[in-house]
Amino acid sequence: MKQKLTASLLILLVLLVSIAAVILPTFFTKGVSRIELNQELDLERILDKQHEIELVFFGYAGCRNICTPRLEALGNWYAKLPAETQKHLGLKFIDISMREDKTLPDSFAKAFHQDFEGIFLDKDVIRVYTKTFSIYFSKSLIDENEIDHTAHLFIVKRNDDHKQLRFIYTAYPYDFEQIRSDIEELIHE
Repeated sequence: MKQKLTASLLILLVLLVSIAAVILPTFFTKGVSRIELNQELDLERILDKQHEIELVFFGYAGCRNICTPRLEALGNWYAKLPAETQKHLGLKFIDISMREDKTLPDSFAKAFHQDFEGIFLDKDVIRVYTKTFSIYFSKSLIDENEIDHTAHLFIVKRNDDHKQLRFIYTAYPYDFEQIRSDIEELIHE
């Protein structure tokens, strides 16, 4: 009887810790939806192509509860942007799953808009990127097929030879009017 009670309490404790890991970051950032900064970045795969501004989102291919609704909303919003704005803007979806299929992140990202790019990074490189952007991720304690992770949206801008992290959006649903305004301001700096 005592062993069953101990096992039940342990399961309850694991469940509570899992729930807290998802809820607490949202609770502590509830009043903060947009953070403005000028943090220098030296990451090879960010702004590595023709864009001067990139939206960056960390997640994993197949994530149903966090990535799919956010990327779907971003894809719908992006499709409505003027072509002139789209010319300056890209979106990088950085996969944190460390699966062996290197093509899966790009296929997943392109499912939401053909201009979006999914990035596969090996285990050592993903650690550098997640540390730089302060991304939390771990296997879910509730479902072993899921990964709990930070779901912020970032804007990075190229200035001359430098890359800078300029905005972090922490609240969802996103304030797309604010994001569009921030992008337009960055384009005209």
